[in-house]
Amino acid sequence: MLYIRRIFQAIIFIIFIALICYITYPLSLGGLVTIFPQFSPFLLLTGAFFVHGIILIGLTLLFGRVFCGWVCPLGCMLEYTNLLFPRHLVCISTGLQYYLLIGLVLCFPFLWHIEPLCLMQRLFCFILTPWRYTPYLIITIVTVMIILFFRRAWCQSLCPLGGLLSLFSRYKRIQRQVSSACTQCGRCQQVCWINLKQDNCLLCFRCQHNCPQGAICFHLKMQRHKGTKVEKIDVTRRGVIIAIVSGIVSNLVIRLIPHNQDKYLIRPPGALPEDRFTSACIRCGACTKVCPSHGLVPDFFGSGLIGLGSPRLIPRIGACEDFCNLCGQICPSGAIQKFTLNEKRKTKIGMAVINTEKCLAYNEGKLCMICDEQCLYNAINLDTKKRPVINKKNCIGCGVCENKCPVYGEAAIRVVGGKGMSG
Repeated sequence: MLYIRRIFQAIIFIIFIALICYITYPLSLGGLVTIFPQFSPFLLLTGAFFVHGIILIGLTLLFGRVFCGWVCPLGCMLEYTNLLFPRHLVCISTGLQYYLLIGLVLCFPFLWHIEPLCLMQRLFCFILTPWRYTPYLIITIVTVMIILFFRRAWCQSLCPLGGLLSLFSRYKRIQRQVSSACTQCGRCQQVCWINLKQDNCLLCFRCQHNCPQGAICFHLKMQRHKGTKVEKIDVTRRGVIIAIVSGIVSNLVIRLIPHNQDKYLIRPPGALPEDRFTSACIRCGACTKVCPSHGLVPDFFGSGLIGLGSPRLIPRIGACEDFCNLCGQICPSGAIQKFTLNEKRKTKIGMAVINTEKCLAYNEGKLCMICDEQCLYNAINLDTKKRPVINKKNCIGCGVCENKCPVYGEAAIRVVGGKGMSG
C-alpha cells in the first residue's frame, strides 16, 4: 500500500500542475483550475462556501488525515523530497499545531501565507508565469524551503490545515491495530511522521511497510467500541489563552499599524472594498496568472502588512484589458466579484492623471497623441494646443494610456487608485 499511495500522490501532483498550466486566457476549464484551494475549509473565514471543504471533512471523519497523506500537493513534495534526500526527521510537540491553528484563525489574513493548498498554488502560479515583478515570490520560495527543511515536523505540528483536520480525525473509523507478533523494536515509530498518534494518522502505511514482523494492519470499523477512548488533545489551558491573545493582538496590530498606502495601488475590477478585500483574498495567485497582460502582480507592502501578496494592477507592466474579466471568474474566495464584460467596462478602478512636467506635449511642445489614440473609453481629449486632457467621467483607470506612454521610465500619465482618487 505504501507504493500505491506514492504513485497516487504523484498522479494527483501531476493533475495539480496541469490545472495550474490551464490558468490562462481564455480559461477553457473555468473554475476547475482552482479546485485544490476550494478544498480548504478555511475558506469559510472569508464568507465563501464550497461543498469541497465539507467533503474533505467527511473523508477525514471516515479515514482520518487521508487528504494529507494521499492528496495534498505539499505533502507529495515533502514525501519525494525525503525519498531523494533522506535525513533524520525532527519531532515537535503535537500541541503546537493547535496553538498555531487558534492564533492563525484569529489572525486569518496571515493564515493564507502558509495554508498549504494556497501556498502550493501560489508557488507554481509564480514559477509557471513569465514574471517581471515578483518580490513576493522570494517570500513564497523561502516559506516553502523552510517547510522542506522541517518536513515531518510540518505535517505533525506546524501545518494549519493538518491541525484542523486532526481535530476531526480523532473520530475516524479506520484504525491501526498491532498484533501480538510485535517485538517493540521501535521501527514503526522511527518512520512515522506523526509519532504514532493514532488519532492523527495520515494513513501513509509507513509503519506497516517497515514492520519486520508484519504486526501492523488497518481495519475499517463503522462503529467505535464503547471502550475505545479518543486520545487527549495535547494542549494546556495556559497555551490556549496565549494563542488566543496572540491571535487577537496580531490581528489588531496588522490592521492598526500606520502605513502609507500607495496612491497608485489599483485593485482588480470587481474587488471588494479594501478592508474586506485584504481579508477575503487568499493569496492563491490564480488571478495574477490568468491576467493576459501580466499587469496583475502580488502587492509588496503597498497596502501595508495586511495586504501583502494580494493582487494589484501595475499598468506599466500590463493594462487591464478590455476583453478580459477572468480575474473575477477564477477567484475562489469571492474577493474579486464576477462581472460580465459590460459590467466590468463600467467599473471604475482608478483615474488617469497627467504629469505635465514629463508629458512630451506639455513639456516639450511635441505632437504626441498616443494616449488619446489608445484609450478605448474616450476618456482623453485634446485641448486647442493638442495636449491631452483627462475626461474624469469616462476614465475607468484601465491603464492602457500609462502602458503605452512613450516616455522612458515612469510614464507621463499614471493611474491612481482609490486613495489617489479621493485625494
